[in-house]
Amino acid sequence: MVAMQNSSSIRKHLTPQQREQILRDHQASQLTDKEFARQSGVAVSTLYAWRRKAVTGQPTSGVAFVAVPNLLSAAPAAPAYRLHWRSGLSLEVRAGFSAQELATLLQLLPGL
Repeated sequence: MVAMQNSSSIRKHLTPQQREQILRDHQASQLTDKEFARQSGVAVSTLYAWRRKAVTGQPTSGVAFVAVPNLLSAAPAAPAYRLHWRSGLSLEVRAGFSAQELATLLQLLPGL
């Protein structure tokens, strides 16, 4: 005895291009949603979902990923100068720091 599969339980995996073509064919047809879905071999709910996603601009399959730069991956540049005082105070100055700003900063420090 051979078991037969119910054809309605077999899922079709369509590409996004195939889904878009089905939606275009549906728009061009004079059929109701239900009639078109039956003739296309697609569930009416699936047809509605594809149409809704097409209108909202959401992807029709999978999760869409957006590339985000990793700002933490670059190690901070080593200081150009490192000053240590006997009191335990230390100051690191990176390359490109304005000499005028450094002079102003040093004037703000308590008696060295």
